[in-house]
Parts: sequence; structure tokens; C-alpha cells
Amino acid sequence: MINKGLFTSNKDDWRTPKWLFNVLNDHFRFHLDVCSDDDNALCKFNYTLEKSCLEYDWLESNYMNCPYGKKISLFVARAHQQWRENDCTTVALLPARTDTKWFHNFIYDDCTIAFIKGRIKFEGGEKLAPAPFPSMVVVWWGSYRLNEKDFVSGKKLSNMIEEARKNET
Repeated sequence: MINKGLFTSNKDDWRTPKWLFNVLNDHFRFHLDVCSDDDNALCKFNYTLEKSCLEYDWLESNYMNCPYGKKISLFVARAHQQWRENDCTTVALLPARTDTKWFHNFIYDDCTIAFIKGRIKFEGGEKLAPAPFPSMVVVWWGSYRLNEKDFVSGKKLSNMIEEARKNET
């Protein structure tokens, strides 16, 4: 039997580690942090609980580290919708839960996927500790970032992340 505590947390507003956000932002040059609050926003523009990304259109290049609770599928579906309807590029840090409906409905066939080796340490708690689950970075490529120079495969994205992690430690 799997211990559910290994895959859950009482907190769902963990901040992306700076080293990880920086390597992604250096490449994608994000305009909007779609899931943040005023204390943990990583971009000049951001959506919060009060001004929700579920209600407003997104910009050309977006970063998403959404709450990982039961409503994660709403955020993943919204990123997919914004990609389809508004041609947005969105990069999301997500738990690597490949057995879920949201993964198969909104990510598997449509995104570049980079699985992160090991467990990342989120910021925002009393101490940094490895996440109790594996993580992945997924990219919905809108035309804003879809060209030969900027496109990266899942393998290249994984390598970029791994190199940044080595440089951080």
C-alpha cells in the first residue's frame, strides 16, 4: 500500500526554486506569472487568487506553478485552453503524475515534457526540503516562441535544467 502522505502537502503555494525559474526565464522571457500572490510572484505581471488566471486571458509567454491540490486539473486545462484559443506559450512546473486524466487530456500529446531528475526543493516553507513527488516541466508552444532558434526538445530542456541545478549546488 502506498502512503498518501508521500504525495501530499498541507500547503499548496510553494514557490519555484530560483535556480529553476531563472533557467526557464532566461530562455522563455516570461511576461506573466499566472499562479502567484503578491509575495511570491516571479514576473512583473501576475495573477492571484483575487485576480485569477482562471478568469482572465493570459499573455504571450507565461509561467505557471499552480496549486498542486485537487484543483490542479482546472489550471492545467486552462493553460491548454489559452494555448489553443489565444496562441500562448506557457511553461508549467507540475508534479509528474502521468497516471492522471489531466496529464493525458491536456499534456501528453500537446506539450514538450521534461522530467526533472531527483526531487526539487520548493521555497516558501520554514525550511527547504525535497518535494514528496517527482516533478516535470511542460511547455505549450504558442507561435510567440515557436521558431527554430527558441524551440527546445524535452531532452534539451531536461539538460538545461540539470545543468542549472549543478551550477546552483
